Amino acid sequence: MNQSEVNEIQELNSFKYAWYRNGKYSVNVKSYLTLGNGKANETETEEIWEIIPGEYKHIDILISDKKYIRFDAQMKPFYEILDKVNKATENLALLLSEDKTIEKIENDEEIIEKWEEIKRKELRFLQLVKESYNEIINIYDKEFQRIDDNIKANLIYQILFYPFPNTGVNFTNEGQFKEREFLSTLFPGEKIVYDTNYQFVDNKDKFQMNIGGKLKSHTGDFDEIYANNYQKALNIPLEYDLMLEGEYIYNLDSVLSEIVFHVKEKLNEKMLYVCRYHIQLIT
Repeated sequence: MNQSEVNEIQELNSFKYAWYRNGKYSVNVKSYLTLGNGKANETETEEIWEIIPGEYKHIDILISDKKYIRFDAQMKPFYEILDKVNKATENLALLLSEDKTIEKIENDEEIIEKWEEIKRKELRFLQLVKESYNEIINIYDKEFQRIDDNIKANLIYQILFYPFPNTGVNFTNEGQFKEREFLSTLFPGEKIVYDTNYQFVDNKDKFQMNIGGKLKSHTGDFDEIYANNYQKALNIPLEYDLMLEGEYIYNLDSVLSEIVFHVKEKLNEKMLYVCRYHIQLIT
């Protein structure tokens, strides 16, 4: 180990990951989905997330209404319903683990109560207009009954609350996190299990952690699901692949200031989903 690496580790030993009180982050999500030889669907949204640290390991999040920068006009009715559904989770109370990941959703009962109110006041009208909305509402009913698991398996929450290594005496500037799992986009309802490694990069006026992830396993029989849902339309074999890479920037106050995170989930050359999450401290 050379002297610069020793100095870097000494600096990181004094790093105390923190949050600014009432710090606000812009959360920009840009996604790209292809299906066969047809038109690709590109979507870009932005929200403001306010982080409110509480007692030890407790943190609240206030999430603004979603702004649609780019979207497929045909999807507008679906997005309008989704916006109503998301109102139930616009205020989250979290308990974090020692490594800064989410351990528990503490206001899950309040979230379910909000969902019941949204169903009664906002979605009942749509049910009366069109019976097919019942199916959508029934799906979300089931999702809200396991809201704790679903939020912890939602990639956007995993990215913001990514593991942070213990920077104590035995710290090294690169290593591996324990496996995690998130909800697949291309195989709805199934979970992807993945490994990630981290590396701290020498940077004079900030701390930078780069991460890379790869597929380890998954739930469900992807071959069977592909054969039933995609094979006829795509007419080529399944060649599933997953790529994750992220760059985390922390300022000299040890506060997270920016994340750029890319995910690529691929069935084969005819269908892939690419998403970029850009999370930036604005106040």
